[in-house]
Amino acid sequence: MKKNKLKVEALFPFDSCACVYAPLMKRVGRVTAKFKDSVDFQMKSVKSKEAREHDIKESCVIVDGVIKLSADFDEKELEEAIIKRIAFLS
Repeated sequence: MKKNKLKVEALFPFDSCACVYAPLMKRVGRVTAKFKDSVDFQMKSVKSKEAREHDIKESCVIVDGVIKLSADFDEKELEEAIIKRIAFLS
């Protein structure tokens, strides 16, 4: 039986220059790669349905629909949020 993966979503204003969100993507990528067997990572627009549901208008990362990190998050912060949610769901 395949276990459910933790959802990590990075939301960006896709209509802006990639140079705006590329550094954020690098940080998210470095952290989520450590949890590749436990995390389902997705990029979404700040104009998406999920962004509207969370009232998001600028770049951020959402872990499991519960933890919202601003674009200036520290990698350790994201790693701790992922570990916390995985522990909660176990």
